[in-house]
Amino acid sequence: MPNQLAPVRRTITLFTAIATIFMLFAPSAAAAKADLVWYLSTPTRTVVDLSAPGSDVGDISISSGTLARKPAGTAIGFYTTSQVTVRAGLPGGQENRDVSLTLSAPGGVIYAKSLITATPNVPPSAAQVFAIIGGTGKYAGAAGELIHAGFTSSGSRAAIYFSDRGTTFN
Repeated sequence: MPNQLAPVRRTITLFTAIATIFMLFAPSAAAAKADLVWYLSTPTRTVVDLSAPGSDVGDISISSGTLARKPAGTAIGFYTTSQVTVRAGLPGGQENRDVSLTLSAPGGVIYAKSLITATPNVPPSAAQVFAIIGGTGKYAGAAGELIHAGFTSSGSRAAIYFSDRGTTFN
């Protein structure tokens, strides 16, 4: 009886191996081409320190800058953030910030939210993921994810992935 099952086992093993290889190399949502890519200039920041000097829960940071289609390109709009420190004194002196991001571009506005980890009084340099929570104008009803690459001395890249892949907001 074991010899009669050997071809079945080999077939199952072969199909399992093929399925595993396919899953490893199949494109994922994260690897999908972004629907929009915009570049954010280095921000101008204002910090409102509500208590003792240093990072504390409730501190507010407001940032703004320009939005472009290419790195260091001509401004097509602007962005603003409002950030509230919700947890301070994390390892490495970092804090958690509840961030609201507004991208104002030709034809409308995109709104996004995230909880980020960053160093006090420094724009975040690590990549951050934002939930797109809506928009106005041609972006009305927008939903999805915005991947902010983190700031460098020359600005940052924001890749936008809309949930409804059939919708285009170019």
